[in-house]
Amino acid sequence: KEVLSRHVSPDERPPSALDELARWKRSSYKARMRRAFSVAVYPRHQGRVLLIHHRRLGIWLPPGGEIHEGETPLEAAARELREETGLVGRFPKTSEIDGTPLGFIGYEEHPAGSKGIHMNFVFVADVDTDEVKPNDEFEKWQWVSHFDGIGGPPNVAQLGIIALKTSPAT
Repeated sequence: KEVLSRHVSPDERPPSALDELARWKRSSYKARMRRAFSVAVYPRHQGRVLLIHHRRLGIWLPPGGEIHEGETPLEAAARELREETGLVGRFPKTSEIDGTPLGFIGYEEHPAGSKGIHMNFVFVADVDTDEVKPNDEFEKWQWVSHFDGIGGPPNVAQLGIIALKTSPAT
């Protein structure tokens, strides 16, 4: 049998999440994209945080999603945590600045594929159990205390480290 092989050019392969990130950083692409406010929540239990393997994106992320009209970022974080994982969180005080939502640990922007740009508020929440009831957005999850080998966008590990170091809710 003759085996044929050919090189697949970058233009022929589907874009990965990291390709989307690189393309998004170019301002002309960024200017044309839909923008939406979103949240990410690092559920924390016994010195570990939960990451889910996002089915559509194929990368490890904390649970989260878009903020609904009329919701505050904190309300959206609590809702997304409950909807995606079945977990109920207690959001700790993370700042001495008046008006800072409980559990708030950071803000970042990222491309969200066909959903455009997510302007993302990031939270940490303490949970009483590590029993996850996944919704249809993921089927694999892991509780982690470090981020070696996770892959994906660097800010997942950077914010996860902050979530692990933040004082627990009282």
